[in-house]
Amino acid sequence: MHNRKAHTRTKWVLYSTSVVLSLIILLLSPSWTQAAVGPKMLIEETLFNAMQVKEGDVIRHTFTVRNTGDQPLKIERVQPG
Repeated sequence: MHNRKAHTRTKWVLYSTSVVLSLIILLLSPSWTQAAVGPKMLIEETLFNAMQVKEGDVIRHTFTVRNTGDQPLKIERVQPG
């Protein structure tokens, strides 16, 4: 009879431990901790090389900015480099 109680207790401890470890893993997983909250700006091309330009020439280039977050992205100030 004593053996059966010890076996049941061991099963309960293993079950409890596995449940606790599973919860910890879920809470610490990257998908939970890195969820998009608010706006998130994504610029795939961050550099444009115009090569050699003569003085007075006008250079035009378009950078695409995407919002991959879950709220509106506001671009309030842009400075040329």
